[in-house]
Amino acid sequence: MNNPSPIVDLFVKHLQDRCTADEVKQLLKHFEIEENEEILRHLIRAELDFTHQGEITNSKEDAALLKVKSALISKIKQNQEQPRVKRLSPISRWVSRCAVWLVLVCSTALLVDHFYTDIKDYFHPVKLLTATTKRGERKLLTLSDGTKIWLSPSSSLEYPDQLIGNLREVKLEGEAFFEVAKDKKHPFIIHSGRMDTRVVGTSFNIQSFKAQINSTVTVVTGIVKVSALRSSGRKPQEVILNPNQRSQLDSQSGTLTSINYPNAKQMLKRKDGILNYDGTPVQDVVADFSRYYKVPILIESKSKNCLCYGEFDTNRPVNILLEQLAAAINAKIIIQKEKYILKGGCEE
Repeated sequence: MNNPSPIVDLFVKHLQDRCTADEVKQLLKHFEIEENEEILRHLIRAELDFTHQGEITNSKEDAALLKVKSALISKIKQNQEQPRVKRLSPISRWVSRCAVWLVLVCSTALLVDHFYTDIKDYFHPVKLLTATTKRGERKLLTLSDGTKIWLSPSSSLEYPDQLIGNLREVKLEGEAFFEVAKDKKHPFIIHSGRMDTRVVGTSFNIQSFKAQINSTVTVVTGIVKVSALRSSGRKPQEVILNPNQRSQLDSQSGTLTSINYPNAKQMLKRKDGILNYDGTPVQDVVADFSRYYKVPILIESKSKNCLCYGEFDTNRPVNILLEQLAAAINAKIIIQKEKYILKGGCEE
């Protein structure tokens, strides 16, 4: 295939009616080369889509292809005939030129940006990548716009290798801490289950595991909009979060709420594996531990009713953390056949 850039340049100039007589002939020659047909069809498909021509069928493409070719031939004939042109007065010429430049200024930037973005995507298509973490594994990802994402254990993130277009979108399953590069013109959106989080440049933590009852977004800096999808075509619920606030989506009721969360800065430690709890149910704490360690951790019924307070460093061995947890709730740790059992606590 020939280098596509000259074809794209000529086609855009043709749409803007800026082709010289020689360039019109060159573009027509490209139409006559079979291996260039795919490129030209894509250009025409892009133009049909840009002008909102409805569903783009093969017959529409064929008709448009013939129409462009006929227009080029017609231009060549007109150039060969060189018809006499009525001379305009200097004032008329000035008014005419102003009108042309006004149209070009208003439309050229949008048109060229549209086609070059579309063609760039065609010749260098966006690839969807997936990053996953196992138990006890964390990853730091840096996206093409400079956004940094700390992916927690037992999580996955689907993201494009190029963040182009009007929106920057990723999909999260699990937990991650985001530092989003600021770009007001291109909002950043994280899809996580039934929850969408939209920002332009901020830092926050998202927890959205399928097994969890609640999904949360905790804001450290900036402003975040969280939306919860609802069934039966109802309008999504939305909350706006400021720093030191958290949203919570109940997966059973579908209710989205927001609360003040003064300890939001603890999320900066959490991305490094240091977990802080302030009255968190022990079963949620153990669920966190289970993502960081490859050992079974069981809880007796009494322990499930306990609330946990304290800071735990998952970079340390699991037995040390469990002994710390047991001391915090007045429980005991029993080891049986390579599994840990949290027994008693709270009321005893």
